[in-house]
Amino acid sequence: MERRELIFMDSASNKFWNIELDGSSHTVTYGRSGTDGQTKTKSFADDEAAKKNFDKLVSAKLKKGYVDTGSASASTGDDGDGIPTLAFRSVVKQDDLYHNAKTFIGKRVADYDPDRKPAAGGKTVYRFRSEWDAPNCIPHLKQFLATDAATEAVGIIIGNWAGEDSDPNEVIKLLCDSSDQLESLKAIYLGDIISEENEMSWIHQADVSPLLEAFPNLELLRTRGGNDLAISKPKHAKLRGLICESGGLPAEVVRAIVRSDFPELEHLELWLGTEEYGGDSSVEDLQPILSGELFPKLKYLGLRNCEFADGIAAVIVNSPLVQRIETLDLSLGVMTDEGGRALLSLPTSGVLQHASLHYNYLTKEVTNLLSKLPINLDLSKPSHMDDDEEWRFVAVGE
Repeated sequence: MERRELIFMDSASNKFWNIELDGSSHTVTYGRSGTDGQTKTKSFADDEAAKKNFDKLVSAKLKKGYVDTGSASASTGDDGDGIPTLAFRSVVKQDDLYHNAKTFIGKRVADYDPDRKPAAGGKTVYRFRSEWDAPNCIPHLKQFLATDAATEAVGIIIGNWAGEDSDPNEVIKLLCDSSDQLESLKAIYLGDIISEENEMSWIHQADVSPLLEAFPNLELLRTRGGNDLAISKPKHAKLRGLICESGGLPAEVVRAIVRSDFPELEHLELWLGTEEYGGDSSVEDLQPILSGELFPKLKYLGLRNCEFADGIAAVIVNSPLVQRIETLDLSLGVMTDEGGRALLSLPTSGVLQHASLHYNYLTKEVTNLLSKLPINLDLSKPSHMDDDEEWRFVAVGE
């Protein structure tokens, strides 16, 4: 009897898929995590045919981003009580950008409703945001902080805080001043804002260091928007995930991360963007990360939405870091066949299991060559993607 237990998490779902092979049949159980799911058993002509189909289904799931429940990607940290590393994953495909988060750290997301008692137990992550004609973000957050549910909140999402030119400093101060009430908080998403509310490249951020100082048990900090983003004091003893989504990430943010003291960091995701929107970093700025000397526990490295993806690909194949991470994510960028051919030299004798090149400018010839690498590769493109050879853009660069 052979069995595989896989899980999948992103900004829209948290689900499991198990399969058990027993002679000439296999049984698949699947569904939303925390439920019993549905079960289907399928029989075959003989044991060999059942095994062949078993392997085919497992391979297909791994290519979609599922991971084994016992893998490093599914780890919940050294104490076994933390957020699964897999749950740090944010946007997987470009189409995910058009929707607010439906799940966060593997938990259901709900917009805070001031007329309903918030759920206890920390099973729901509440989102606080303003509408264009109703600046409710701060008032609703204050109301929530006065409830017992606040002390059990494991995650909090801050959506659109106000108009196009405003920053989240008031929200950050309120969260920091309320850290005693948020004693269970492990994850903050500052900027769940979609293009209908404010283009990512227009979002004004702030120095997020006060959040790192106020919440010593924080495991994940995710931000969206690059304007004015800063990490002036990049230090935290327990932070395991850092995600900076932007249309242009300032080089100073990259340099701050390079100077950081994040000894527990497992998931680092930087959306580097374009110079037109403030993304002025370079491959040279990333070298201290790629050297492998920083972040000894890193399992996932995402250098996404990058207009110099070819340059990263040329360097990363020789990076000591890629020998010890489990997932490499170079998606949403402007990688061409030049970068794709460089990645054919990716070392596959280490622990690298997954690589995402979703939304890049690779030809069919090169994707066919890459697909022969013995790792799970996402080489997909959005159906509406323009393959123009002259005008090429990152996925987020309004």
